[in-house]
Parts: sequence; C-alpha cells; structure tokens
Amino acid sequence: MGRGKIEIKRIENLSNRQVTFSKRRNGIIKKAKEITVLCDAHVSLVIFGSSGKMVEYCSPSTTVTDILDRYHKQSGKRLWDAKHENLSKEIERIKKENDNMQIELRHLKGEDITSLPHKELMVLEEALETGLAWVRDKQAC
Repeated sequence: MGRGKIEIKRIENLSNRQVTFSKRRNGIIKKAKEITVLCDAHVSLVIFGSSGKMVEYCSPSTTVTDILDRYHKQSGKRLWDAKHENLSKEIERIKKENDNMQIELRHLKGEDITSLPHKELMVLEEALETGLAWVRDKQAC
C-alpha cells in the first residue's frame, strides 16, 4: 500500500507547512549524509526556511568554503565580486594590525620583552616615559 501522489504547490496552512518543511528538511539532510558516506561525495547543503533560519550540512572531509571554491573553478561563475574580495583583504589586514597591537600592548605591560632587540626596548622605554609624563601632567591640573 503506497502513498498517494500529492500536488506540488504551496501549503496554505502555516502549521502544516512548518511540519512538512521540518520533515522534508530532515529527509534531505539524511540523504546528503547518505550520499557522502556511500559514494565518498563532497556535499554541502544550505537551507533557509521562510522564517529566515538557516540549516546547513557539509561533508566531514571538507568545508563549505572548499565546496564553493570548487564550484567557482568548475562553473566559471563568479560568486564574489571585487568588492567582496577587497573587503576580505581589508579584514585580513585589520586582523594582522590587531595582532600587532596586541603584541605591542603585551610589551607595554612588560610581558614578552625578553626577545625584543635593544632598539625596540629603547623605543618602548621612551613611550612609557612619555605616557608617564602625560599622566603626571594630568594629575597636576
């Protein structure tokens, strides 16, 4: 005894639509996992529900970024425009700048200074003396 065919159209009842979405979402994720295991395929699945909630699955042996890079190379379609690439480069630049500032802050606190060359220690000492003088001037006012 099989199931009857249903007409593929939008389900008007909100509750029924949500239940169907949930069941079918779980089913498609299960199929993605199965094809990954059975066929050693690299699979990435991203689903956005009508509420805006995102659900994703990616094969354990890869990442979504890797899948998108492969898609980009094989299809020739540009997923990112120059603006996004520039923003990505800017983010990397800011991360490096932040890392350098964190190191400088540790040095100002007196941490990790044993590896610093003499010139950098002199610059650090001068910066600390300047800061101390500035604080003393503010206290005097």
